[in-house]
Amino acid sequence: MQSNIVEPSTLPELPAPSPLQYWVFEQPLVPAAALVITGVLTLLIMRHRASFKRIAIPVSSVMILVGITIYIIGTITITQREHLQARSDDLVQSVANADASTLRSMLEPDAQLSSIFQNAQGADRIVQIATSRNPGVVQSASVGRVNAGIYDGDLVATTQIRVRTQGNMVPSLSWWRVDWQRQSDTDPWRVTHIEPIWIQGISNPAGRD
Repeated sequence: MQSNIVEPSTLPELPAPSPLQYWVFEQPLVPAAALVITGVLTLLIMRHRASFKRIAIPVSSVMILVGITIYIIGTITITQREHLQARSDDLVQSVANADASTLRSMLEPDAQLSSIFQNAQGADRIVQIATSRNPGVVQSASVGRVNAGIYDGDLVATTQIRVRTQGNMVPSLSWWRVDWQRQSDTDPWRVTHIEPIWIQGISNPAGRD
C-alpha cells in the first residue's frame, strides 16, 4: 500500500518516447558530449601513428561534427512532451494565481475534476472552484517535475505533475495526473481530466472506490 506520508518513489507508467527522440531532441548534451570527447580522444591516441592523417583525422572530425549537430538540433527543437511539460507548469500557475481566463483557455468545455475534496464537470465549474478559495490559502506554487506521455496518434496525452505550494494550505506537496487532448497536430493541448495521484497525509485523494 502506498504511504500517504512518504512521497512515492514510483508512479503509474506513461508511454515512453523513442530513444532517438529522448537522446537527440530532449537530452542532446549526453550523446553530443560523448561524440565530441570520443573524437578528441581518438586524435590524441592516434596522433603518433602512421594512419593519423588518413583515418584518425577524418573519423574524429565526423564524430565531432555529428556531436555538435546533435546538440544544435536538440537545443532548437521543442518536442510535444516538452510542450506538455510547459503547458503543465502554465496550468499550475494559473490555478495558483487564480487566473480565470488563462485557466479556462486551457480546459476543454467538458473537462472533469475528480478528487476526494471536489468533483466537478465542465470548465466553468473547475474555474470557479480554483478561483474562489480564501486568500492566502495558496500564495504561490512551484512545479518540481513533470512526467509526460503521449499515446498513439499524438492527439492524447497524460502528464504527472509534482506540485509544492506556499501559503496556508496543508498539505503542501502533491502529485497530480492531468489528461490532455488536441484536435489536430497544429492545435494546442487542452485538459480533459484532472485528479490527484498522491497528496501528503491524505489517503485515496482521488476518491476512488
